[in-house]
Amino acid sequence: MTQCQNCSTPLSGPYCAQCGQKHNPKIPSVLGFLGEFTEAFTHADSRLWRTLGLLLVRPGELPKHYFAGQRAQFLPPLRLYLLVTIGFFLLLSIDARISDSEVDTPLIEVKTEQPSDEGGAEQTQPCDVQYSGPAQDYLLPKIKRACEQALNDNGASLSQRFVANVPKGMFVLMPLFAATMMLWYWRPRRYFMEHLILQVSNHSAMFLVGSIVVSLEWILPAGLHGPLELAVLPYGLFYCVTSLRVYYEQSRVLSWSKFGSLMIVYGLLLILVLVTTGIASII
Repeated sequence: MTQCQNCSTPLSGPYCAQCGQKHNPKIPSVLGFLGEFTEAFTHADSRLWRTLGLLLVRPGELPKHYFAGQRAQFLPPLRLYLLVTIGFFLLLSIDARISDSEVDTPLIEVKTEQPSDEGGAEQTQPCDVQYSGPAQDYLLPKIKRACEQALNDNGASLSQRFVANVPKGMFVLMPLFAATMMLWYWRPRRYFMEHLILQVSNHSAMFLVGSIVVSLEWILPAGLHGPLELAVLPYGLFYCVTSLRVYYEQSRVLSWSKFGSLMIVYGLLLILVLVTTGIASII
């Protein structure tokens, strides 16, 4: 009886029912290897595009499919979020570097000529920062170094650290906001994971739209950048409200009323997370 080479389970077909590995006892040829690669790539590609298409045009549908058990044809929510988020912040980083390269001289340059032991040299003027709060001995030197560095490089390094830390802050923001949503959707009873997966889906959609906007701004005239960015706002509002109405199956009026109050809570949480992220980026 033929057994799986990976887990030794008896085979009843070309694929193992236990681990899913395809039975192929021969050493693969170059053409066979390329064929497996093409098959795996096209399969993942079709699932990716199916997921992204549904994510953009059908708000709230991906979480419904996920909790209905229809998961094989779509990317898992967390994998989708990581993929979209990494792509978005990578594009932002590239865009920021392109913008920096177009600036000939820094906007801020704080230097002063002071005599030194070797006969006089330029020295960086230190920042006059006052701080007397908790952990002063630990935080004050870090704040001063960050301030001096920001003055010398026009804030480029601080901006890069902040952008790199924002995704970590979003991982804190989404569970916090999902927990508060339980107060708005307690009848009928909803589980925390339902709110969290919906927020993961909504944030994935917004980051995906942001990636599209950044990419389009590279090829479109500068005069179209403003209208393009303004168009994102009504799309985001419509998307979020529709996702609430579709997933929780409530009326438009009730969905809009809950959305308004939820956005106040989301805005406060977002400010808290961004301020905390900024402080972490400085120290």
